[in-house]
Amino acid sequence: MKTLYQIDNQNNLIIKRKKQKIIPRGNFKITADNRLNFWLNEPTTWLRKYNLPKRIEFLGKWSLNSNYDLELYLYEGKNLLQKNPLVLKGEIISAQAESLSFLIKTEDKRGVQKFKILKLNGYWQADEYNRINFLVEKKEDIPDTLIFKNAWQINPNQKITYTYQKTNLLTKNKTQQTIEFEGFWQINSSHKLTYILSGGNKSYFDFRIQKESLNLYPEDGKIKYRIGIGIKKEKMQTIYLYGTWKFSKKGALLFEMDYGEGRIKAIEFSPVLNITKKDTISFSLYNFKNEPLGITINFFHRFLKELDAEFYLKIKNQLKEKAINVGVNIPF
Repeated sequence: MKTLYQIDNQNNLIIKRKKQKIIPRGNFKITADNRLNFWLNEPTTWLRKYNLPKRIEFLGKWSLNSNYDLELYLYEGKNLLQKNPLVLKGEIISAQAESLSFLIKTEDKRGVQKFKILKLNGYWQADEYNRINFLVEKKEDIPDTLIFKNAWQINPNQKITYTYQKTNLLTKNKTQQTIEFEGFWQINSSHKLTYILSGGNKSYFDFRIQKESLNLYPEDGKIKYRIGIGIKKEKMQTIYLYGTWKFSKKGALLFEMDYGEGRIKAIEFSPVLNITKKDTISFSLYNFKNEPLGITINFFHRFLKELDAEFYLKIKNQLKEKAINVGVNIPF
């Protein structure tokens, strides 16, 4: 006798067997290895009557539907057990470096409401289309992928946010939800822009970029990129990273960014001094693997002197020595 499982619009489990339709009382839980369980809150005599265990374990593949509800396609090995997935209706309430938390509300036939937080464990990455993905880790299997298809944004505190719209299946009312990702920016490649999530080792977004700011001026205090999001790259957007340029005592060039609430973090570059024109000092930016980033930053002499007079004198001497070695005369 084949058993089919469904979840109704109130997040109650429905068990179907031939002409039987059983709606047990109980609670959904997600285990540490991301398996969905349903614990039945029914007396032993009731369980015996319907030949049901105290706990039902569901094995399958997680996904995210167009209404941002969690779906679980039930599998046994490589075989799909039923065509339609189990759908947990709710909302995403938290995106941590190693987890995604989802709030569901259940209401039984007596009108009793309960709220439950379900947490999936995994890590965050960007896919080849610059979309945000959450990879649900599974024991001895490849991760399941939850794809966030909308374009992401950067808020005033320079953190990535993702906004989506949900439709209530019962009232048809639409609400807007926003997820914030705590983290910081890094520039380690000429063709990628990286956002590292705080609190984890595996979660980061490597976005493929088009450089808009090949030549930077520290007075502007920003770095500009163009990013395409989506399969057809139709969602092109310009993003800005805002900060202050400084020199470290070791000669590195720092771009200090304010992430709000007094949280300052710097992107660090290895600068290479160039021969320059009058009134300008130019540096080509490299990462600390000595790979060029395709970006040049130009300091006016006056601005550099005001920024760091000691470093200005050091660069002045280096520039004169460099000019002598190549046989040119640079007004400085």
